[in-house]
Amino acid sequence: MLRWVLDPVTGVLALRLRVRERSRLSYDAAWRLARVMRHPDEMGYRLHGHHGEDTQ
Repeated sequence: MLRWVLDPVTGVLALRLRVRERSRLSYDAAWRLARVMRHPDEMGYRLHGHHGEDTQ
């Protein structure tokens, strides 16, 4: 919800990406992709929050 308030255009673009990909992307991943598409200078944050399984 906070993302919609802060950047509704990116939110709409993320939803369009999910529809285009037939929901194979999570909303979170689609939002990050949409954000980087609109703001390429934020590429460094693209993988933030995407962590693999803990391999201890």
